[in-house]
Amino acid sequence: MKRFLIIAATALLSACGGQEMVAHAPIGTLVTPGAAPWLTVKGGEPQLEVRGLDHKLTLQPSPDLSAAVQSQLGSRLNGDYFTNLVVTCTALTATLRVDQDKAPGDVAMDMGLHCSFWARGFDTAHDYKTHVSTAVAGGAGDQGYADALAKLVADGSADIAGQVGGDLRHLK
Repeated sequence: MKRFLIIAATALLSACGGQEMVAHAPIGTLVTPGAAPWLTVKGGEPQLEVRGLDHKLTLQPSPDLSAAVQSQLGSRLNGDYFTNLVVTCTALTATLRVDQDKAPGDVAMDMGLHCSFWARGFDTAHDYKTHVSTAVAGGAGDQGYADALAKLVADGSADIAGQVGGDLRHLK
C-alpha cells in the first residue's frame, strides 16, 4: 500500500510541477507580400518548443513560419528566376534548442525543407538543412527567445536560399 501511495504522489507532483509558458513571436517583418509567386513553402508546426530550458517554453510565431520562410526565400531568390520555373517546398521543419553551456545566452535553430523544382519539362527535388544560432537579449526572459526567432528564421532562410540558388543555377 505504501508503494502505491508513493507512486501516486510522485505522479501527481510530476504532473503539477512543470509550468508551461507560451510566448508570442512576431515575425511579420519577414513577410513581404507577393515576393515570388513561382515559389511556395508549406508545412511547419504552428508552435515551436524551445528545448534545453529548465521549464517548458513554447513560441507561437505570427504569422506562421511557412509564410515567413516563403517570403524570405522568394525575396532572396528573385534574381535566380527563369521562365517556367516553379519551386514547391514542403515538409518545413524547425527545432529550437538552448545550449546549456551558454544558456540563456544562445539559442540555435535547425531548419529543413524538401523542395521540388519544375523547369523546362524537367523535375527534380532536393532536401535542404541548416543550423543557425543567435544570442538572446540578457534580462529579457522568455520573451528574449521569442524576439530571437525572427533573426533565426532570416538567417536560416538566407542559408537555405544560398543552397537553393546554387541548384537553380544548375537548372538554367
